[in-house]
Amino acid sequence: MRWRKIVFPCIVICVLLSISSSVLGGGISFFPFSALRKGMKAIGKTVLYGTQVEEFSLEIIDVVRAKDITDSYFVVLVTDEKIQSLGGILAGMSGSPVYVRGKIAGALSHSFETRDHLVGVVTPIEAMLKIWKEEEVLAPLEKGQESVVLCFGLGSRAWERLNGRFREKYGLRKILTLPRFFSGAEQSKSVSLEPGSAIGVQLVTGDAEIVSIGTLTLRDGDRFLALGHPFLHRGKAQYFLSSVYVNFSLKGDEFPFKVGTPLEIVGVVEEDRSTGIAGRFGVLPRTTEVTVRVRERAVKREFHFSVVQEEDILVDFLPELILDAIDRTIDRQSQGSVDVRFRVMGGETQVEREFFWVSEQDIATVASDTLRKIFEVLFKNPYRSLEAQSIDIDIEVFPEIQRGWVISCDFPRIVKRGETIEGKATVFLYRQGIRDVTLYFTLPLDWSPGEAEVIVRGKGGSGEEVQESLFPSTFEEYVTQKLSAFQSDGVDLEVSTRASSFRTHVFLPFVLEGSASAKVWVN
Repeated sequence: MRWRKIVFPCIVICVLLSISSSVLGGGISFFPFSALRKGMKAIGKTVLYGTQVEEFSLEIIDVVRAKDITDSYFVVLVTDEKIQSLGGILAGMSGSPVYVRGKIAGALSHSFETRDHLVGVVTPIEAMLKIWKEEEVLAPLEKGQESVVLCFGLGSRAWERLNGRFREKYGLRKILTLPRFFSGAEQSKSVSLEPGSAIGVQLVTGDAEIVSIGTLTLRDGDRFLALGHPFLHRGKAQYFLSSVYVNFSLKGDEFPFKVGTPLEIVGVVEEDRSTGIAGRFGVLPRTTEVTVRVRERAVKREFHFSVVQEEDILVDFLPELILDAIDRTIDRQSQGSVDVRFRVMGGETQVEREFFWVSEQDIATVASDTLRKIFEVLFKNPYRSLEAQSIDIDIEVFPEIQRGWVISCDFPRIVKRGETIEGKATVFLYRQGIRDVTLYFTLPLDWSPGEAEVIVRGKGGSGEEVQESLFPSTFEEYVTQKLSAFQSDGVDLEVSTRASSFRTHVFLPFVLEGSASAKVWVN
């Protein structure tokens, strides 16, 4: 009997060691979740400073087995003095591979809300490997995401708005705005990424960076798994994957986290699932190249961004980049007017528009908020996906409120069909007084001769609703119809008789109210 008691544990150990297996035919050997036991020792790998991968010690203190592997996890206690001295498990360690007896068992993905942050949750590697099989992974038990989003190169207003959007729409808890850190990073540009290496999941690069720092869990050729939890949980995705230089760690008010500098784009994140992210090295995501030029009198600035080509990301984050570009150029929050010209290019699609808006409180916010609504019209249209390859935006800011009222108009008494007709409108501008503005229009050649009335009608504050057809037949008609709701600049010029009517819009760098009319004779 005593012999059996000694031999039986030895047999069990041999069985546990032998049931590590390979998956996907790729020779990936792992320690199976079914063999994990409370009290086992484990080793984790992560980057605490720079780009050097370091090991840290752990102990398994609980194994939670559910019906499905994607709902299962195990709990570890950090026994490593290095991690303890930093305040415990840091946000940015998500994805740190955890090894048992030399074989990968999972990825550190969450930490419990304890005072010392030494207890963490590990996502089983089997659950993460399902991502490579492109299976729909069910969400695990809610333990709270540990992603910290770092925003580099953004001012406080844009950051505050991004902060709210990340929290409300994507459920992320910690968003920080920081100056760029390059200490030690320049000489670390070319980094060979391995399990435990620091990585960045990026939405924006260029004159601003929006990145979340995590850890690479597993690499199989050009494929990788990381984080152990979702980033934005969008399923199919297109994010930048970058190498990262870890500058330092902070204990923080809520939990400790890493601060690092993105080095270079090294791949693409293509899956954003409940048990982690997956993608490929050496492949770049689809991007939208954005150029924003802002001018106020003699002050000019130009900003460039690469934004992942996803509709929600462009609609959610591009307006904040524009707000920040205006803030940095005019260096104030105040009333004013703005002329906005933009062009969106994508495949055979090209949309170009010009708008003029005024605000008596904050012109930068009015411009960015209205552009968000315009981007929603474009990128959320019901006709086709608008895969924008480039967006070019020119913004001219005027400190004056360029709002006014139409007083009268004047046109030649006799006008000819098919020829350009020049007239004028007399307007009163806010705190600038009375001035004349030139108006041009051309009547169709088939217009009936005789007397007609020319009506000049300001669009700002007219109270007129845009007449919408129920089902615009084309994308172009839809865009024209929807965007006209944001056109408050200049005047609508209408020529009418009892039998017919002709209408055109005349752009003016003012928002005008009121109307005036004049009689003409058409030859």
